[in-house]
Amino acid sequence: MSRNHLVKKMKRSLYGALLISLFFQFGCPSSADKAIVEAQHAYESGEYNRSLALSDAILQKSPSDFTAHRLKALSYLAQGSTQAALNDYDLVEKRHPEIAPALLKVIAVAMIRQALQNENMFVRSAGVKAIGEMGDPELVPFIVPSMRDQETFVRFFAVESFGMLGGPDALKLIMAAAGDPDGMVRMAAVKVLDEMGEEKGDHTQLINLLATFSGDADKAVRFFALASMSRLGDDEAFAKLIEGVQNLEGNERIAGVAALGRSKHPKAAELLGPFIKDSDATIRMYAAEAMGELADPVHYPSLISALTDEESSVRGAAATSLGKLGNKEAIPDLEKMLTDPEAMVRVSAAEGLKRLGKEELEVYRLALTERDYGVRHFAIGSLRRTWGEKAMPLFKSALEDSAQRVRIAAIRAIGDVGGMDDLPLLKKALNDPDLAVRTYAAGNVGRVLNKASGRQLKKVSAD
Repeated sequence: MSRNHLVKKMKRSLYGALLISLFFQFGCPSSADKAIVEAQHAYESGEYNRSLALSDAILQKSPSDFTAHRLKALSYLAQGSTQAALNDYDLVEKRHPEIAPALLKVIAVAMIRQALQNENMFVRSAGVKAIGEMGDPELVPFIVPSMRDQETFVRFFAVESFGMLGGPDALKLIMAAAGDPDGMVRMAAVKVLDEMGEEKGDHTQLINLLATFSGDADKAVRFFALASMSRLGDDEAFAKLIEGVQNLEGNERIAGVAALGRSKHPKAAELLGPFIKDSDATIRMYAAEAMGELADPVHYPSLISALTDEESSVRGAAATSLGKLGNKEAIPDLEKMLTDPEAMVRVSAAEGLKRLGKEELEVYRLALTERDYGVRHFAIGSLRRTWGEKAMPLFKSALEDSAQRVRIAAIRAIGDVGGMDDLPLLKKALNDPDLAVRTYAAGNVGRVLNKASGRQLKKVSAD
């Protein structure tokens, strides 16, 4: 047996195991019937037309047979006919609503699994991320092979998704990234561990795990690991961070400034002050963002001053951070920024105002008509962070955007803040002309279904 054949067989077995729980939940009255066995065998052998014919014959006798509907959907998808699979689902939803959610989930998972095998790196990345957003720990085996992908971004998203999925082996998989040759992937592991620290409890184990990265050859990875350890109460790690960020040059300065913000350490506030006046605009921008992370009132004057910076990126970062500081005295200054010549600054000001209790939704509506798709993408992200479900009409309109990235951002926002009433929007996106968009739509269909059934995204526990 060839290695490729063995891998395919193992993955098929994993998929079958995933569906066993569905069989028990909905019953499989025809499981002993020869036609079901033959239909399943035909599907696994790649005889999709035969599988469809056998499934249809079963459904003539048992119209609500979940196994037959599953095989029909999978066979249609294997033939590249997403619409045919969804048409069958529509009929099931009308006539047999009790099995409809499970069938839609089968379709979503199958679409993502196809994406994971795609030759396009961006599509594979979308598949990995979509699995993470679905939130089912039992899906972890599907993306374990992605940790060996030749593309850095695929491995990066795999680590992030392990953190989202949780499960008994997730922590081990995250820590496996410590041996990855690319610092970006190792940074993903630090990021996931840092997010775990947001939960209350004893963080001793987390600090020990982060210490694995505190001596990393990549200074950015090292700084962020030390910053996370500091945020979890390790003062010695903060002292090492301060020692490390001294006398830096180039991009390393950016990493140092950002890490100071992530540390949340009280002493970091005074260290950030000079950077907001640095000659390098990128450093000033990161300093403004870091000040928002710290949310220390001492930075209020510096951020107000930064609203007049010659660089739009600095003005935007300062506007957002002022909202995080929570000082409503900033409202008049932020309102002036709503007429800034740069659209992204106007959106940032609107976000800052929203955090301070003042709503300027019209700014977002106009931003979504900007010619630059980067502005439209940025606006969706800001809406998702600060407006939640109230922004659903704008998310809906963005699903028709000409830019792939904007549609993806809208889909992820709907999955994040929406519910079952919004499922038709995501279901429609399963037919988007772009494969990566369809993949993200599939992941967020599963996400909404999981939320409706009481299953939330699980974070990895360090206990």
